[in-house]
Amino acid sequence: MTGRWLAATVVGGALLAVAIALALDHAFVLYMENQARTRLAARAHGALGLAEGRIDQASNALIVLASAGVDSCGPKALETMRIAVFESTPLKELSVLDEQGRALCTHVGTLVDTYAVSREYSLPGERIALATARFRDFNDRALRVRLERPSGRSIAALVAIDALLPEVDFEQGAGGKRMRLMFASGETIAARPTGDEGMSLDGSSSLSVRKSSDRFPIEVIAEQSRTALAGEYRDLQFFVRFSAMIALTLGAGLIWMALRRGHDDPAAELRRALHAGEIIPYYQPTVDTRSGRIRGAEVLARWRRRDGSIVSPAHFIPLAEQSGLIFDLTLILMRRAREEMGAAYRQRPQLRLAFNLFAGHLADAKIVDDVKNLFDGSSISTNQIVLEVTERAPLPDLDEARRVIELLQTIGVKVAIDDVGTGHGGLSYLLKLGVDMIKIDKMFIDAIGTERYSLTIIETLVELGRTMKMEVIAEGVETFAQLEYLRLKGVLSAQGYVFAPPVPAAAYLALIEAMEPASAGGLPTLTAASAA
Repeated sequence: MTGRWLAATVVGGALLAVAIALALDHAFVLYMENQARTRLAARAHGALGLAEGRIDQASNALIVLASAGVDSCGPKALETMRIAVFESTPLKELSVLDEQGRALCTHVGTLVDTYAVSREYSLPGERIALATARFRDFNDRALRVRLERPSGRSIAALVAIDALLPEVDFEQGAGGKRMRLMFASGETIAARPTGDEGMSLDGSSSLSVRKSSDRFPIEVIAEQSRTALAGEYRDLQFFVRFSAMIALTLGAGLIWMALRRGHDDPAAELRRALHAGEIIPYYQPTVDTRSGRIRGAEVLARWRRRDGSIVSPAHFIPLAEQSGLIFDLTLILMRRAREEMGAAYRQRPQLRLAFNLFAGHLADAKIVDDVKNLFDGSSISTNQIVLEVTERAPLPDLDEARRVIELLQTIGVKVAIDDVGTGHGGLSYLLKLGVDMIKIDKMFIDAIGTERYSLTIIETLVELGRTMKMEVIAEGVETFAQLEYLRLKGVLSAQGYVFAPPVPAAAYLALIEAMEPASAGGLPTLTAASAA
């Protein structure tokens, strides 16, 4: 009896161990594939952003050429196109096309008809069309971006295929991985590994993630062979399958790691910091370049831990945007700034307070209600509020964003486009959103005195602001030479370390008490018209 009981116990224990091992093995396979899909999704998202950025670069280059009057093959037009290709790494070729779409010349001269073009995909409401260019003399392709001209002729840019997709982890079939950039119709534009446009992965099934663009008729597919994925985890999977005891230990270890991961979760830590009041506003003054008087400040988030150390926004703002905590963070900054600056701003109605928004804030009108609830009837009026929309991430719906901006302007709020010229929107944001201000990015300010084409961009933005009656603000001004150049060009507002870095509330209040006495009259409102 004892022997039978012992045998039954051993068999039962063995079966239980096998059942646990199989359950862990199944859970491990699911975990492995979920991890792989997460990585593939991140890569596909990044690759799609890269491709969209390259198309934006090519489109903006064509718009600049069109505004310069390039529609012929004269020496001046060729020189202008050569400069554009030299300045833009992704551009492989620029060409002028006749009314039938035949190439009249390229930026290197009259060598033409070197490639055939696939079906074109026109962008709704725009004069831009995309197509795949296949070269006749060698096995290579490129993405063609074409801008239609009112004259019937058009300008086309070829974007190098190597510039459309990232190289990391996808060259030479590393890990059985593949990535393809395609038109929505299924036509392949580019692939990693290079030349892998039509090949299958190891002849086996694969994990696949697809990301489609909201702005262009393109999509990215990132794949990994299940065989290659299993190979990455072979040793650990063998270990799980054939040792119930070790499987149990591994399970305990995974639970411990999951608990540890939950404890160390960056989003949870940021959420705790928000509730604990550790996210505080810093203020970077905006200054009148003519008089040196303060016009207001941009409110920037800083994370002051309990030990007094300060965390840079570069370490938590992207996390806040990805996790959705950016909405709570923005409200906290607004509420804190209202409390800290209320008395000083009530006595100085000419001063402005600027807050940064991200793309999700303009997806609906909630931000309008938030601003009204926070500032209606407070010491800071909505007429003193500026909301800056960054170009770092694309706006999901331009029409809805325009509607929200109009509602904000109705209650007196000014809206600015930040980082102009460096993000997703380009000139389309300025033309479609109806904003009040544009901020010239620090990248162009840094190039003053070193890159003449950046000067051209600055002068173009200043002239654009004057024409569209928008105030132009330069950010990142660090030298008096930059300040003097901007003042001469009619940029009347600026911020940067040449004036002051971002400072805590007490320092900013002391600054405005010294430079803007409460009895001082208000400054005139700056517009493009007053800059003329």
